[in-house]
This record gives sequence, structure tokens and C-alpha cells, in this order.
Amino acid sequence: MWGRIRGRGRSLLMTVALAVVLLALAGYVLQGTADTTRATEQQSAALIVDMKFTEARIAVAMQEVNLRHYQVEPSVAVRSRFEKVVAEAERNLTEIAETSGDRARQDARRLLTGQVAYRKLAEQLIAKVADSDPDFMQFDRLQVTPAFYSLQNDVDDVSRAYHEYAQQEVTRLGDAQGRLLLGTAMGFGVGLTLVAMIMRMVLGYQRRLVVQAADSRHQAMHDPLTGLPNRALFQQKLQKSLAAAERGGGRTAMMVIDLDGFKAVNDTMGHHAGDQVLIEAGRRLSGHVGAPGVVARLGGDEFAVLLPRVSGLPEATALAEQLVAELNRDFVLGDRPAAISGSLGVALGPAEGAADAGELFRHADAAMYRAKRHGGGVAVYDPGTDAGEQDDRMQLFADLRLLLDTGDPEGQLQLHYQPQVRLSDGRVGAVEALVRWRHPSRGVVMPATLLPIAERGGLEIGLTYHLLTVAARQTAAWLAGGWRCRVSFNVAPGALRDERFAETVLATIDAAGLPPELLRLELTETGIMADSGTALRRLSDSGVTVSVDDFGTGFSSLVQLRDVPADELKIDRLFVGSLAEGTPDEVMVRSSIDLGHNLGLEVVAEGVEDVATLVRLRQMSCDHAQGFVLSHPVPAGELPDACRAAETVAAAALSQTAPVSPAC
Repeated sequence: MWGRIRGRGRSLLMTVALAVVLLALAGYVLQGTADTTRATEQQSAALIVDMKFTEARIAVAMQEVNLRHYQVEPSVAVRSRFEKVVAEAERNLTEIAETSGDRARQDARRLLTGQVAYRKLAEQLIAKVADSDPDFMQFDRLQVTPAFYSLQNDVDDVSRAYHEYAQQEVTRLGDAQGRLLLGTAMGFGVGLTLVAMIMRMVLGYQRRLVVQAADSRHQAMHDPLTGLPNRALFQQKLQKSLAAAERGGGRTAMMVIDLDGFKAVNDTMGHHAGDQVLIEAGRRLSGHVGAPGVVARLGGDEFAVLLPRVSGLPEATALAEQLVAELNRDFVLGDRPAAISGSLGVALGPAEGAADAGELFRHADAAMYRAKRHGGGVAVYDPGTDAGEQDDRMQLFADLRLLLDTGDPEGQLQLHYQPQVRLSDGRVGAVEALVRWRHPSRGVVMPATLLPIAERGGLEIGLTYHLLTVAARQTAAWLAGGWRCRVSFNVAPGALRDERFAETVLATIDAAGLPPELLRLELTETGIMADSGTALRRLSDSGVTVSVDDFGTGFSSLVQLRDVPADELKIDRLFVGSLAEGTPDEVMVRSSIDLGHNLGLEVVAEGVEDVATLVRLRQMSCDHAQGFVLSHPVPAGELPDACRAAETVAAAALSQTAPVSPAC
């Protein structure tokens, strides 16, 4: 009996001991994990600050090198290099001063003050050298050189200090990891039975950590939707490929791809349909890019392709053409096709001047935007055409946002108006408002440049409402002066998703004193699909008319076209160029006119560029025509003359005896 009691006591003691050991070990592991995580974060932050101070240190040194070079060779190129490294030094110090800890901020601000002082002295020295001032050497010796060495010594000290600090953090992380490992190992010395049980627990825990770490690494480096590498992993592989190409003398090709028409799918068919398009696009691209090539999703509707080693540009462009052809095939979403296409930019490195991965990225991106401006397809980076293009887009976006925020006080955003002629009597019955941005330094920015910037930057709704106000006031002014002219106004597809769209439109025309029937909203097929029906129905009930713009280029169904409260069908210029009897364009235009009339809609043909097309459209019973043969878009002050000229052309084309006065 005493034996059983002692056995039960040992069992109870072992059970209690096991529980205590497990609790102690679990607590220690949890604490150690927390310490390791904290040490990792501190190490990461220290390494980032160390890197930025190092970059600032290098840039400070390069300032002096370029300044000395300028004294020997006072050229624009040398001065440009000097200004570039000055900006690099001040950018790095500013970033540290804005994002780092208190001590780093104080050091960065002090260094930035010294850097600005040195830069000002250096600029004075450059001016003296440029003006051949004989005192420039004395000025250099007494002021510029002492300022530089003071700055250099300071930045060297700071950089070394933070480098040492970063190394300390690395050591601290290693110590924390070592302590965690040591504490875990000590648990294995508590008895054979406890060791076996604790080993089982620890090994299971370690296995879970390994799996989680692997999963975390994979998730951190891959896109969760498509499973493709993400931007971070792609950049790593790109850097390795460029380094290998430099060592081996080969070339690396990079492509940036944007899906044209994706936003319309997302807006009209929902995010689930958009996700399906992205997954399928990734599958198609991956199917054509074999190993060791890499396909990645950069974000949104942008993809990237890396070819680590190519024989030259022909090989890269041949694959690029195949990829674009794959993307141009219809995407079937359920029972509906989606018209998606691709714009692809190609850049080669390092032989094209792309010194690093970031620069090669920018080259391919600039080429992609050029392809997009030309309607899609493939474009190869051209330094003469694409250099600075990305910076220009960013600056234009900033300028446009500021303009909309301030209400465009100088009237830079202007509307030009293009007459629309009734083909029954040759008179102008309406005008279309088309935006022009008179930028103070870049001249006239056309819609092909302005509208994509607004759309990608989220400014399309604000731009639409601002221009609607301009159009409504101008049309009301014509009405007050005796001209009754309907204005057709283009609405960005994103504006229809705004809950206040109908309310804003009605408030705008009411404030301008414009009768609703004198405003016609032009929306593309895909734009109309974004409307749930309530906004357009409310506007239609209020007297505002609606036009289906660019008909034939979208992918709306006939059911949607039947149900939308439209008053007009506008045939895209793509089909109006060749209307010879029996041509596909002639069949398409005639069918569109018949469809519009059968639905009770007026039909407008845009892009009419010759008299023969004008006559042919009248023979096909088209209601209205618009195009360069009648008039280019003109400012509001020139519109009366443009209307008269358009009616003169129409009268001659339609065999009228004399032009009549403009209807608008």
C-alpha cells in the first residue's frame, strides 16, 4: 500500500514537475520570441538609418568631387551632376529627419543645416567660376573648402556612429536568439521522461515555427491573388540578374505590362470579375515566359516580366508581341466576354544606361506609358523619347491636383467646343465640350495626356465636376445672349459611382441657370454599365439627356443598351473612316444607325474628316455628324464663326443653295 502511495506521489510529483517545466519553458519561449521580434525590428530600423547616412556621406563626398571638376571644366553637364548629388544628399538627410528616432533626427537636421550652408557657398563658387572671377580660388580656400571639411567630418562621424550602432543591434539580435536557444536546450536536461515529453513539445513547436516562417516568407514575397512573385521579390531577382549580366557581359530584358480596359471591368462587372481577369492574365503571361524568366504582379493591373539573359532586342520584342497577343484575346467571365488588351514597355539593361534595377524599372515603365498613349501594344524604351516622361507625369499630376484644390483661379482648364451638324438640314444643333489644359510652362496639354493622369490619380471625379461647372456657365451665357445651343459633356466613368453624381449635376446646372434640356451627358458604354440605373434615370426624368459615346468599342449587352435612359447613340470614329459600299465599316455603321433608330435614339457619327463621308452618312439616314471636315474644336469666343463655317461646308456637301445662320 505504501508503495502504491509513493508511486502515486511520484506520478503526481512528475505530473506537477512536467506542468511546471512546460509552463516555465513556454513562458521563456514566448518571452524569447518577443525579445527576438523586438530586436529584429530595432536591427531593421538601425540598418535603414545606417544605409541612409552612408548614402548621404557618399553624396556629400561626390559634391566636392564634382565641384572640383567644375573648376577644371565649367560645363553644364558637370554642374548638372553636382546638382544631382546635392539633391541626393539633402533628400537622404531630410528622410532621416522626418522618419527616424529623436537622436537620428537631431543629427540629420544638424547635418542638413551644414549641407545647405555648404551648398549655398558652392553655388556662389560656381557662379564665380562661371563669371571668370579671379577671386574664386581665394573664396574657395577661405570659405568653401573649410565648410566642406567641416561637413564631411561631421557626416563621417555620424555615419560611423550609426554603423557601429547598427552592428550592435545585429549583435544584440544574435544574443537574443542565442539566449532563446540556450533556454530551450536547458529544458531538455530535466529527467529522461521529462526530456522525452519536452522534446516532443519543443520539436512540434519548432516545426510549426519553420512552417509559419516559410509561409510568411512566401506570403511576403508573393501576390496573394495570383500567386505570382510580388514587386519586392521581382526587384530582388532583377538586381541579381543585372549583376550577373554585368559580370558575364550579357543583357537582361524587363517588361512592364498594364491591362487596358481592366478598370472598366472592375467598375462595371465588380471586383470579383476583376480578380478573375488578373488571375487569368497572370496565367497567360506565365504560360509564355519559360524558366528562368519571371512573371510578377506589381500591383493593381500592372505586371512585370524579367528575362535574365537575352541575346538582344529582337528576342525580347518577339516575346513581348506574343504576350500582348495573349492579353488581347477575350477574357470570358461567366457567360460574358471582357475586352481587355495590354500595353507593354520593354527595356534592356545594363547596356542601355540603366545603372540599377530602379532605373531599368523606370525605363520599362516609361515605354509602357508610351505604348498606352498610342492605343496599346509594344513599345521599346527610347532615351530620346521617354527620358523624363515619368517625372513629367508625376509633376502634371501634382499640378492638376493643386489646380482642382484651388478651384483653377487662372482658368487654365478650358473647354473647346466642336459643332455637330444635323444632316437633315445642314444646321448646327449642338456642340461637344472638349477639355484643354493651358499649362503655364508646358503649353496646351491635350485630353490624351490629361485624362489618364486624372484617372490613375483618382482626380477624375473632381475634374468632371469642375469642367461641368465651366460648361454649364458658358452654355447659360450663350442662352442669355440669344443663342440656344445644347452642349454635350463627357462624363468620366468613375463619376457615375459617386453617390452624389445626379445631385451634383442638377445643382450645377441650377446654379448656372441652365435649362436641363440644354445639357447632354456623354458616357461610354462601359461607363453607363457602372450606373445602377438610379442616377441616370433621375437625370433623365429631370430633363437632362444622355448619349452613349464611342458606341461599338465597349462590351455592353443589348439588354443594357435597351434599358439605359439614353437619347442618343454616338458611333465611334473608328468605324467612320471608310464607308465604301460593302466594307465592314459601312455594314457596322449602317447597322448601328438602324439599331439606334429602332430604339428611338438619335444617331451621331463622330470623326468625319471628308465631304464624301458626310454625304454617305446622310444617305444612310444618320441624324448628326461631327468632325474636322466641319470644324476643329475651338474656344467659346470662336464658336459662332466655327458654326457658320460648319454649316457652309454642310450646305455645299448636301447640295443646299446657300448657308444659313448658325442655330446655336
